[in-house]
Amino acid sequence: MTPARAQANERLAAAHKTAVIVVTALIASIVVYSGAGILVLKTGPAAPQAELPYPFYAAAAALAIGSIAVRRAQLHRMKLEVVAVTRGVAGLIKHLLNATIIAAAAGEVIGVLALLVVFFGGSQNDVIRLGAVALMVSIYNYPRRSAWQRAVDYFSATLPEANESKLGL
Repeated sequence: MTPARAQANERLAAAHKTAVIVVTALIASIVVYSGAGILVLKTGPAAPQAELPYPFYAAAAALAIGSIAVRRAQLHRMKLEVVAVTRGVAGLIKHLLNATIIAAAAGEVIGVLALLVVFFGGSQNDVIRLGAVALMVSIYNYPRRSAWQRAVDYFSATLPEANESKLGL
């Protein structure tokens, strides 16, 4: 293994660890939001029931679809190739981290919607549904080390050595 590849693997391990910590924290906060929403419903005064929280469901659906679209667009092979060629392997690793965090943040916003629906007349079922969607989005965006490793290995093998040294490795 070349020193540049070893350094890329170290950077990848650090970036993946950061992504795992961030996404896990987002998942934990979604659970807290949903739990707080259920707790408010159980202990607080009964809020007037809304007809149906369609705007919350529409926003959650838009965010979920948007998160999946962002992840697929940012982690598409052609996009990764452009990033690797222009920014090198170090830029590719940063891109993988940023794309994962951005896509997982949409799940966090859906979790906030699960809490907000309580204050607009939502029921316990509404909180649970929105919380479940938020968890599914976050779990879908959970970083997979093997996929990251394959991308970094592929692009570090295909990039010329001169390009790697010029771009930070």
